[in-house]
Amino acid sequence: MTQDEADVMVVGLGPVGITLCNLLAAAGVRVEGIDAADDVYALPRAIGMDHEVMRVFQNIGAADAVAAATGEYRPSEYRSADGVLLRRFESPSEPCPLAWPPYMTFLQPELERALRANGKKFPNLTLRTATELVDLENPDRPVLTLHDKVSGERSKRTPRYVVGCDGAASFVRRRLGVALEDLDFDEPWLVVDMILEDGHVALPETNVQFCDPARPHTYVRGPDRLRRWEFMILPGENPAEINRPERIRQLLSPWLRPDQARLWRSATYNFHALVAQQWRVGSVFLAGDACHMTPPFLAQGMVQGIKDAANLAWKLAYVIGGRSERLLDTYQAERRPFIREVIEITKRLGRVICELDPGKARARNAEMVAAMHAGQGVQVRQNLFPPIRHGLVASGVDGSSIAGAGEPCPQPWVVGPFDRMRLDDALPPGFQLLIAGEMDPSPRLLDKSREAGVAVHRVAQDRSYPSLLVEEDRVLADWLTSKRARAVLVRPDHVVFGTAADSGEAEQLVEQLRTVLAAPDPQIVPAS
Repeated sequence: MTQDEADVMVVGLGPVGITLCNLLAAAGVRVEGIDAADDVYALPRAIGMDHEVMRVFQNIGAADAVAAATGEYRPSEYRSADGVLLRRFESPSEPCPLAWPPYMTFLQPELERALRANGKKFPNLTLRTATELVDLENPDRPVLTLHDKVSGERSKRTPRYVVGCDGAASFVRRRLGVALEDLDFDEPWLVVDMILEDGHVALPETNVQFCDPARPHTYVRGPDRLRRWEFMILPGENPAEINRPERIRQLLSPWLRPDQARLWRSATYNFHALVAQQWRVGSVFLAGDACHMTPPFLAQGMVQGIKDAANLAWKLAYVIGGRSERLLDTYQAERRPFIREVIEITKRLGRVICELDPGKARARNAEMVAAMHAGQGVQVRQNLFPPIRHGLVASGVDGSSIAGAGEPCPQPWVVGPFDRMRLDDALPPGFQLLIAGEMDPSPRLLDKSREAGVAVHRVAQDRSYPSLLVEEDRVLADWLTSKRARAVLVRPDHVVFGTAADSGEAEQLVEQLRTVLAAPDPQIVPAS
């Protein structure tokens, strides 16, 4: 690919940027990705991800390579200073709703290397490291100036679209003049990653949030022998002083002797809650930490960044392929309010953990212990998060929400005239109408779906339908039953557009989608 051929320039090749590059390239888009560093960052930062993220990696053909860098994600417990259980978060019971473990830990350097290696299989993707973006002009028709840090040369790029995935200090965001909305959370913490020398050290079997007003802290079991501790930096403490090796050893002394583990990384951070006011200016977009920062108490930072990438990638590909520019407006419309909800949920949990007043902590503990005794203290982590409520999701004729709209569509394991596989691997990319095996789609529904570019697939629940896909464990069937539906219309990013109880309702769904996708472009007003 020559330098001026890219349809999309991705700035920043961390987990979000390199995932976006892979997604776009897999969709046939010509992509160039750049990063100012000459290699992946060699130390861990993010440590947790969910099954939606693994599904994204599955769809770009990188899941097996990424899985080698993952480990089991244990339940998370909130405990008081004296060890009393206050709350417990668990994953959904098996069978797994998306055919991947609902949560996993991972080693970020290995994950990034796997994704960069995966990108090499796409001839329409060019990755350039040690290449810095030094100027961005005219967001409506972007002109980028790049600096090759090895040769010292400068060059220009004029892609159709630009996506800034360049982190919390994003040059792209600052160059666009986009402000951050402060959601009122700013807490300093020390993060310590240790590699156990002895695999038999007696440490908690779960992840633990220690709600201790003397010093709130967190313990996370990472993959293999990686263990993470996070300690709140108390008022009046100096972050540089608490990050010294002797202070770290002192903080870890209740768990480890110095000979039992070696320090891999320590760093001090302010845990922020911020979201960009705009996620798009002209033909330039923001994704990941460049447009939102989430406190880490539910491991949503990288997770939500990769969901940004999944949301934006198919829309860019569709517009580059000839669809209306209006489709790109749904990116911010969907993701920004969703992220604000995720941040608010995370903040509430953070406030619980970060309480420093002993009296308030005792009252908190009493309330949470009572909830545990009432059977309300054990929660499924995935149930904390809302569906997408805005943008490209179906609504009823009266504007009401449709059951399941905005949720991730289940992905069962299926069999058919092939070996057992996950459902996505048995389907082509694009919009899908999945129909329960016992429902016969009407000829009119098939015609409307074909006109709208929607592929129709019947998924049976038993082998009495040998010509159909047959799912294991009734994952999709039971989900449809819970929505009182027999069909689901699914977007290319596996978000549910809507559900239907019969062929007539399915026709209405498909027609609603066709109308939205065929809408004419709005009048584009140049940025001032």
